[in-house]
Amino acid sequence: MTQISSTQPRRQRRGFCLDVFDLLGARASRPQYLAKSCSRAGGTPALPGGRRLFLALVTLLAACTAKEPAPKQTPHRIVTLAPNVTEMVIALGAADRIAGTDDFSAVPNRNVPRVGGIQPNLEKIVAVRPDLVIANAAGLPPTLGRALAAVHIPLLVVTNERLDDITKSMTSIAKALGIDSKPALDTLHASLAHQLRTRRNPTRVMLAVWTDPLYVAGRNTFADDLITLCGARNAVQVDGWPSYSLESFVAHPPDLLLYPNHSVTPEAVKALLARAGTKNVVAIPVDENLFTRPGPRVGEAGGILNGILDGQR
Repeated sequence: MTQISSTQPRRQRRGFCLDVFDLLGARASRPQYLAKSCSRAGGTPALPGGRRLFLALVTLLAACTAKEPAPKQTPHRIVTLAPNVTEMVIALGAADRIAGTDDFSAVPNRNVPRVGGIQPNLEKIVAVRPDLVIANAAGLPPTLGRALAAVHIPLLVVTNERLDDITKSMTSIAKALGIDSKPALDTLHASLAHQLRTRRNPTRVMLAVWTDPLYVAGRNTFADDLITLCGARNAVQVDGWPSYSLESFVAHPPDLLLYPNHSVTPEAVKALLARAGTKNVVAIPVDENLFTRPGPRVGEAGGILNGILDGQR
């Protein structure tokens, strides 16, 4: 699901309309003048100059009040507010349009301004003069849309909860940027198709993004979809990215515990397993930039997971 809001102010032509009234000698009381002149039997106007002048006035007023289509301009200065969104723009071949990013993104071979982390800094966004801001729906600050609207900066919001959402998001971004999404999507789909597996005895996998308290990737998430794609089974029994109780961990222990290699330490994982008292759980660190970002490189995460699962056989 995507949402885009354009906040360009609507052009108004009130000055021109009032000039028309003034030229017709109705400067003193414009609305009343029209009402009186049209109140005769049959609605025949009594404006100076007769019916032809009245018809000309109606035509001019229609031109004044007609809505003008907003000009569609291709964005060339983009601010991305999430690492996976930044990677999507790069994969689509528009890295040169990125004028600013969140604090956690990286643009190869470029040093672009940072505009904040979980809570974006509006002043920093405005300072880079963007003509489009792109953000994830998850974690979007509730006031950001209104704040950007107040300074006339359009906002495109994309949803990336599931694996299929990545395609939809990249398509929406490409459409907003006026570029062809097919080459990038072909690459994404080929990378995912290459990792599709069917396994006779699926390994129970858990992706823990934090250990104390325990937070995990549950069902109906892109991580769950990736685990299923690789022929394994998610050991987590609930949806979303919940705080997972130690009792649930013990009741449904994984065969394979994956954890992000930068955010979680091996010592923290050992402490978790010690608290749970579970045995025969294999814990392996994985690249968190691949396993926690629903973006165009998710096929690489699938390749790593399949390599781990193949080694477990």
